[in-house]
Amino acid sequence: MFIIEYDGSNFSGYEIQPRKRTIRGEIESAIQRVTGENVSINCAGRTDKGVHALAQVVNFHTSSRLTPEKLKSATNANLPEDIYIKDAIKVPDEFHARYSAKVRIYLYRLLKGKSPLRRNYVGEYRFKFNMDLLNEITQVFYGEHNFEKFTKRDSGLCNIRRFEVYEEGDEVHFEVEGNRFLHKQVRMMIGTALLFSRGKLNRDTIIRMLNGEEGRTALAPASGLYLKQVIY
Repeated sequence: MFIIEYDGSNFSGYEIQPRKRTIRGEIESAIQRVTGENVSINCAGRTDKGVHALAQVVNFHTSSRLTPEKLKSATNANLPEDIYIKDAIKVPDEFHARYSAKVRIYLYRLLKGKSPLRRNYVGEYRFKFNMDLLNEITQVFYGEHNFEKFTKRDSGLCNIRRFEVYEEGDEVHFEVEGNRFLHKQVRMMIGTALLFSRGKLNRDTIIRMLNGEEGRTALAPASGLYLKQVIY
């Protein structure tokens, strides 16, 4: 198992795509150069284009006799500067980075304004914040729902255990914790909560959407999203 940090700014996302630079493509290529094996890695959560990771988890099977620490060092030497393996751990054969995960935690950083220096690492927001309304609406997402109205292409039950909002300097941070997440779900939850805080959407509509009915959503920019932690 590798625990990996990466800057997603210059990638087309995690999953391999033809003729595009991807997180998975870079990691598999680096492992192949070290071990001589064509490995296929599993990940805890496939991040979109521009999304970052503080602790992405991947796993793979190898016949290499290198210790985890040496495998980590050798693979890091073959990775670009925007990907770094923070830790390498030997795990049981049945371990799977995605299916063994119990909890995933995402962090979203929203900047009150604009910043040329931080634009790839925050979502820039030019509207006023109402923290009381944000803290109020995040509570309705708690529990198990089918988030099909908060995703671009799939469906399924997800259990949201925590959805916190707090100020951090000139940024507003969101932390979302759940057992699983659908495609773009976190960004759509945050974008929709921001619509509510501006008076563009009412609470009842969001509740109806969580019950499968139609409603208006918004998608927060990818640049502010980080896969923060995966718990097994």
